[in-house]
Amino acid sequence: MFKLAYVSVATRTLSSVDLQNILETAITSNRDADITGILLFNGTNFMQVLEGPQEEVEKIFAKICDDDRHRNVVVIYREKTGAREFEEAPMLLQIVPASHGVAPDGMTITKDIALFLPSTLARHFRTILESFDTKGG
Repeated sequence: MFKLAYVSVATRTLSSVDLQNILETAITSNRDADITGILLFNGTNFMQVLEGPQEEVEKIFAKICDDDRHRNVVVIYREKTGAREFEEAPMLLQIVPASHGVAPDGMTITKDIALFLPSTLARHFRTILESFDTKGG
């Protein structure tokens, strides 16, 4: 099992339809590749976690890097791991509050991302996800 997390910057204002398309594509691609994970968006930046077989994660990540809806992709976490954390979801999408940027119309902001994180998530990795440029509760 392998886990990769990255952050990036949206290249334009994304609508709720844009985010729905991203989510649907991710679910289809990830299900076929045995990938699971979570995508956070704060109106300006993305943070995504991908987990699964390393070769498949790297393939999906290469496609993600080529997507013109974002730029400045920076890997913040890459390691082999013993277990899957997001085993029930080919991809979750959470819109989180931010110190800048605006959530797309029609999207619900998740004020406490901790509610959507697996209880088994390692503390250091939980901290990374919970601190993703949020204003706080």
